[in-house]
Amino acid sequence: MQILINGLVTGLTIAVMALAFTVVYLPTHIFYIALAGIYAIAPFLSWMSLQWGWAWYWSAMFSIGIGILLSLICEWLNHAPLDRKMASSGAHLVSSLGLYIMIVQAIAIIWGNETKVLRMGLDATYTIVGAIITQAQVIAAISSVLVLSVFYVWLKFSQLGLQFRALADNPKEFMLKGYNARSLRLIAFGISGLLGSLSGLLVAYDIGFDPQGGLSALLLAVVATIIGGRQSFLGAALGGVLLGVLRSQVVWFLSARWQEAVTFLLLAIFLFVRPQGILGQKGRLEAES
Repeated sequence: MQILINGLVTGLTIAVMALAFTVVYLPTHIFYIALAGIYAIAPFLSWMSLQWGWAWYWSAMFSIGIGILLSLICEWLNHAPLDRKMASSGAHLVSSLGLYIMIVQAIAIIWGNETKVLRMGLDATYTIVGAIITQAQVIAAISSVLVLSVFYVWLKFSQLGLQFRALADNPKEFMLKGYNARSLRLIAFGISGLLGSLSGLLVAYDIGFDPQGGLSALLLAVVATIIGGRQSFLGAALGGVLLGVLRSQVVWFLSARWQEAVTFLLLAIFLFVRPQGILGQKGRLEAES
């Protein structure tokens, strides 16, 4: 039970990051590497504001707000101009990688490369059905479930969510029918910045953070997206949870050193056996499941 709970909590934070990646990738087909920089900078902004004496909730809101703003800037100043010039997906990827490097270098210059922690002192623990769970894990699990649920309700039942699914399903037809795709792209980048910042904060509060942590988190998110189904918002979240459970099993039965090897072995298996992912369908693009 202890392994399962640890894996579920880890998987939920991966699921939030995977959704942050997918919410941009599905409607735009942009491989949004700069998201890793937003994930990395959010804990540093929160840590800085806590040093100023701010309450934790103001600190969290501040860092998430800056994360959303940075994500919108990535769209305004980089991806939207490239899209208007009909740039290739490779150009978007390289430019997004450049933005990620700039953010990470800024973090290193301002705050240094040392690992930091948001939590002060020992963490409180609780016992649930014989398993020990920390307060940080409880916060991560509840926050992740809440934000994933709110996103799903918004996507499924709101008019804006319906338009967003339509944009993800067929962007060209969506624009031909007279809808404003650019405003929805901004919403996608804003949601991505919010989810990426939140995921970074939840992980940082549990295990600490450093400037290089964003890229590994993004790679796990991409693997989760492929496993769950690249054409499905729900698939990204499902893939994240399954990946978290698998990685916790690997740590328990083998070693933490095998985590990455098993993760990318699973990715290779899916690419060869079921490239469309768990919730994907052959020969058909789905915006959501």
